[in-house]
Amino acid sequence: MSKFVLRAQALAVTTTLLLAGGACLADTIKVGAVYPLTGPVAEDGATVLKGAKLAVKLFNDAGEFKGDKIELLVEDGACIPAQSVAAAEKLVSSSKVVALAGAFCSSSTGATMDVALRYKVPMVSGVSTAPNLTERGNPYLFRIQATSQMLADAFAPKMMELAGGKKIAFLVVNDDWGRSIAQYYKTSLERSGAQPVSTQIFDANETDLFSYITNIKRAEPDAIMMAANTQNAVTVTEQLRQMNIKSRLFAEGSFTAKSYYDVVGKKGDGINGLMPYVSTYDSPMSKKFVEMYKAAYGELPNNNAAAGFEELTIITNAIKTSGKIDPQSIRDAIATSTTPGPAGDIKFNEKGQGYGFTVFLTRNENAAPMIEGTAQIAKP
Repeated sequence: MSKFVLRAQALAVTTTLLLAGGACLADTIKVGAVYPLTGPVAEDGATVLKGAKLAVKLFNDAGEFKGDKIELLVEDGACIPAQSVAAAEKLVSSSKVVALAGAFCSSSTGATMDVALRYKVPMVSGVSTAPNLTERGNPYLFRIQATSQMLADAFAPKMMELAGGKKIAFLVVNDDWGRSIAQYYKTSLERSGAQPVSTQIFDANETDLFSYITNIKRAEPDAIMMAANTQNAVTVTEQLRQMNIKSRLFAEGSFTAKSYYDVVGKKGDGINGLMPYVSTYDSPMSKKFVEMYKAAYGELPNNNAAAGFEELTIITNAIKTSGKIDPQSIRDAIATSTTPGPAGDIKFNEKGQGYGFTVFLTRNENAAPMIEGTAQIAKP
């Protein structure tokens, strides 16, 4: 078993004990989270959980809600839709949580949001970017993250400028998120003059990607757009370098994560990321978040850490705003509130899509992400 999985499982086992601190001395407000704590995305799920735990600690330490404490109950969805649904069902029907966070991968969020609707419990998603999630008319889903379409539209002209040519290839994981990136970036980049030449889609459990990369190399692209979380991102990077690919590299996913840099080091240098958050963002809220996260964990937060922090901050802010702990009141407060986050203020439109915050075009230098451009997400 990998150290990623072991570490994630340890986090899952200890979360309730750590976060329920003082639960026997005060009333508790149960909030549920479905994150991938095993499988190929376990390291990223563990990072989201770190951010979520920090937001809960801030709420509990402040003691602003009648002295009541949040108890964060976490279930492992493993980024498998059926497992994520079962996890959400358990949290809502057995544990009686008043709100949900998760479920990381777009395919799992897409399945789990039906549980939120059925039980009328608000669900906040901080990572999933597949555009169709907020087009289904589910009034209980709130997505913080900019969709892949929003990111593509925001940065396509700059991407084409950096590519230095028109030919674009895609190398993406085979799930709702990866496929949506191939679809929506293709459309946005074509509007900016791109010529797509190859689309390669790999399964998350594959470790040999050389055949996909060979197909891309034959197409001689000027740039490659990628989608992968930590384990896959490491594999993609190492095998691209082994095949001496010289194309400009763009990516969504975990190409700026500490766990990624720990393995690939400077092999990741030169990759441009399309990111919802970067720890070097110079804003008061971002600086405060980085300071708190470093104090708690001894490392810099990445976009996944920020996502977990924002998910639980939105839920705890709604509890404080509404003054109530029933799911409907929390849902209504989320829909109408503005919540400060590390990347800016977060609001939601009538479909539950977040807007108002900043997104980032980054470039890896010396195993760290540097900001090359920003855009503010307008109300869709």
